[in-house]
Amino acid sequence: MVEEPRLPAELLRRLPATFGSAVHDQLRQWEVLFPAEQRQLRAQLDWLSGLALPEFEHLFAPLEELETRMALGRRDSAAGLGVRDVGILARSPLYPQWRREVGKVFNQIDASLSSIPLQAAPRLLLVVLPPAASLKDQPVWPALVKLGKWLSLDRSFGDVLSGLASSLVRRTSGADFDAIERNWAFECGSRFSGLPNATVLSWDALDALRREFLRRLNAVERDLRSVDQTSEDLKREDISRLAGPPLTGSPKVREFVRAVMLSGNGSLVFGNSFVEWGAAEALRRVQPQILIAAFGMRQKLKPFSSLVLFEDQTRSNPVPDQDDPSGSLADAVLLAEYVYLASQRVACYPGHTVTLLTAVDWNRVLILGPQTARLTNEPATPEQLAAFALSWLGG
Repeated sequence: MVEEPRLPAELLRRLPATFGSAVHDQLRQWEVLFPAEQRQLRAQLDWLSGLALPEFEHLFAPLEELETRMALGRRDSAAGLGVRDVGILARSPLYPQWRREVGKVFNQIDASLSSIPLQAAPRLLLVVLPPAASLKDQPVWPALVKLGKWLSLDRSFGDVLSGLASSLVRRTSGADFDAIERNWAFECGSRFSGLPNATVLSWDALDALRREFLRRLNAVERDLRSVDQTSEDLKREDISRLAGPPLTGSPKVREFVRAVMLSGNGSLVFGNSFVEWGAAEALRRVQPQILIAAFGMRQKLKPFSSLVLFEDQTRSNPVPDQDDPSGSLADAVLLAEYVYLASQRVACYPGHTVTLLTAVDWNRVLILGPQTARLTNEPATPEQLAAFALSWLGG
């Protein structure tokens, strides 16, 4: 458990309005931040607190100038930004420049931090496509193939997946991870529903929550006040009753799911979008030692429903659902690569992660990352693949 940092009032007053308000908001949400987020925030605040005044002013000078030009000006960061301030920020033509400057500040802070616990721990990313026999003899992920090697298996990966996942989550962790940041899985269906020692988020299992959010969003009137009010209501609403144990038992996971569902990217409408965006957010926020992303089959879009952003096409069109294998596969191949690329943007993953990419009906796996030379016997058995993964994690 990471102890909550005490933010000196003098430091909070010196921070630019937008930056200080964001920090203050994170501190207010401390109990629903994941351990990795808490470690990062604590390290950032400790570093800022020890920064000499000239260096502090130099770091934030561009951001201060932009806030003045946007008519935000100097204010008490602890008070946060009001609705008017947020509107000014979002509508300002300087908003893209402001975002870049905020990114630069965080990059400078993070580059100056000393080692954060668990940053160099070994990790594993497993990304699985739905049935992809049509791509068996076609080049897939050409850019990624250059970074790794294909390993042939003595059977299809679907016959290996459940046993491999079970072996991975039952291992004894060699690093001091918190229980909630060891094993995460995202899926469209329910293959991993009984997986122990893991946070499993299923698009199908969240059906009641998704439909309620879609219903509320489709009732929004065409004015900003209605949009803002609905958004605030959904952020505050108790959603535990709409989902199972993963949400009921952990406020951190509950708020994570709410954020994924409300942040767009198609997570409310398409299962594969949920898997990709949920996995990317987990990599950024949770930084689990093991993450599994299993893509699935989506339904064909129906006339007069697929054109509406938040429409529940099952409700709006009585035509029976039909699987869309080609569309699902086209989505999944691209989204699988996005998951890998998302991991490479988080400091703890590059150089410390073995990534496995495959499809449930393939008898080959693309392996990226260190230690791929350990697997020399082909075709590999399930036991050999599991031993390789466990050896890496134990290293």
